[in-house]
Amino acid sequence: MAMRTDAAAPPSLGAFAEEYTARWSRLTGRWAARPGTSLGTLGPAGTSSDLAARFLAAEHGLSVELFTTFDDVLDQLLGGHVEFALVPSAYQGITRFHWHRSLRLQAFFAQATPEYGVAAASDEAPARGDGPVTVAAMWEVRRVYAEVVPQELRDREVTWVDAASTQHAAEIVAAGGAELAVTNAPGVRVQGLRWLARRPGAEIVWTLFGRAEEAEAPSAVA
Repeated sequence: MAMRTDAAAPPSLGAFAEEYTARWSRLTGRWAARPGTSLGTLGPAGTSSDLAARFLAAEHGLSVELFTTFDDVLDQLLGGHVEFALVPSAYQGITRFHWHRSLRLQAFFAQATPEYGVAAASDEAPARGDGPVTVAAMWEVRRVYAEVVPQELRDREVTWVDAASTQHAAEIVAAGGAELAVTNAPGVRVQGLRWLARRPGAEIVWTLFGRAEEAEAPSAVA
């Protein structure tokens, strides 16, 4: 069904529910007809995107491919090297997917991330003082630092070290490139870091994009 967008008659909640169900029915029908369909998202293994993709793969027989950045995911999708892209709604560049003429939003769902927080290479926080503390983080999760940072670090200036993913942030700290990382539970575990502070994961909306010509093609499953 095509959802109405005129301001005078907004879609009802029932119409939204029908659209959500119809999108998933079409998409899972296509996946069932093509086992091993490729799904691209942000890596490396252990990112929240990877975990969400693995959940879909286990449920629907998909093949997951991980890339260094979402720009890479976009390029691979446009080039036909992967058939679908999984992108979290929290990603700051998601409009590049939504507004691209060659792509269509296929479906969406809500799922929680793992725990997030601030981690260091040892149990001890950086030494107290007036100087800046270096923190590796993705832009999208920098706010987590201010939310959970221990009291003894709250007045310290932060020098941000850009990371491409939560796992990359953990790698940077493990390699000595920053004192702290805003990362998730898999990043802490894999890199042998120690939590200084953490919070439960956040439930976010995950979006699935495909190329327009494939989105408009009829499904092989009735």
